[in-house]
Amino acid sequence: MSLLKLAVDPGGSFLKCFYTLESFKPELILMEPEVATVPLESLETYEQSRIGNSSPENSAWIEYQNSFQAVGFLARKRFNADLQLQRRKFELALPKVLAMVGAISNKHDLPNNSSIQLGIVLPWGEYQDRALFQDLITKALADYKFKGQPKSFQLDTFVCLPEGGGILTRGRAPGSSIKDQTIAVIMLGYRDTSILVIERGEMSKGKTEPLGFSKMIESVMSQTSGLNPHQLTAAICKAGRNINTKALEELAMVDVAYKEHEITTIKNAITNGRKEYWMMLSNWLKLQVPRDIDEVIIGGGTAHYFRSQLNNLFSTTKVNWCDHLETQITDNFSQVAAKSLHYRLTDVYGLFFYLCGSTLKTKVQVGTANG
Repeated sequence: MSLLKLAVDPGGSFLKCFYTLESFKPELILMEPEVATVPLESLETYEQSRIGNSSPENSAWIEYQNSFQAVGFLARKRFNADLQLQRRKFELALPKVLAMVGAISNKHDLPNNSSIQLGIVLPWGEYQDRALFQDLITKALADYKFKGQPKSFQLDTFVCLPEGGGILTRGRAPGSSIKDQTIAVIMLGYRDTSILVIERGEMSKGKTEPLGFSKMIESVMSQTSGLNPHQLTAAICKAGRNINTKALEELAMVDVAYKEHEITTIKNAITNGRKEYWMMLSNWLKLQVPRDIDEVIIGGGTAHYFRSQLNNLFSTTKVNWCDHLETQITDNFSQVAAKSLHYRLTDVYGLFFYLCGSTLKTKVQVGTANG
């Protein structure tokens, strides 16, 4: 019987997944995070009229319990889907995992009735729903359709970690102990900011706040007009901390008479939005991180945008940026380095190795030990 192991992070900027089949050879698959419920007729029209042959993850749609949902690139480009950041992450994780498994099964001819070992990270605020999600995804994987094809898989192992759990298990030096230390793990994502506090080997506190990079995007958009949030996010990241205006040109109007003015307006909005967002984020972190902390482990794409500020904020303690995990990712996945995605992948990469090293069957588990 075939076996698929996959670790999934159903994030707000990307749906991220590392997976492997029979031989241990990790592979990476990325999808846009949008999900859209659409009529079957619209999907049939899409299938009949499309020209070319895209990869299954870029043309993904599922059918489950008489509901039809486009996922990823198809949902964004064809059906103008919203990120739905106001919804709980685990609600959207169900169609995302079904689409991801369907895409992998098509790419690798994975037969029905294959076994699946699934790992997933959820915000601490939703971690209490892990048993419910396990039940839902077990039933869904057993009977659904991907792009009209019947799919049926057996969920053999389920491991759920709170966000930050992946870098906690793999982000520290091999052999180092956490049993005599107090450690904070901070994950700064697009949708949320999460913190885990571990004291003497046990998790003593977890907290999730909707203080992701999307807050800064909202602020910038409120000070400008006509900007697309996806393009704006990409341009801000490309422009860097010093806001290189060259990267903002694609956001400005074509009319030369207004272009310089608009670029200046956008740059000022980014500057103001960044100050406002950092004020909110830093104040929250000061409240959540204990003063007697021994080490702070930081991950997520937003964290690296504010790297210098975070180093200053935690200047009196050891700050661990999981550099060795990032190096492993860039060394093994060339497409990641080119897009600077390695910052966003450390948590799910750590979860993947934790999943592969786990021997627990059909149990929900919190990982608070190294290795």
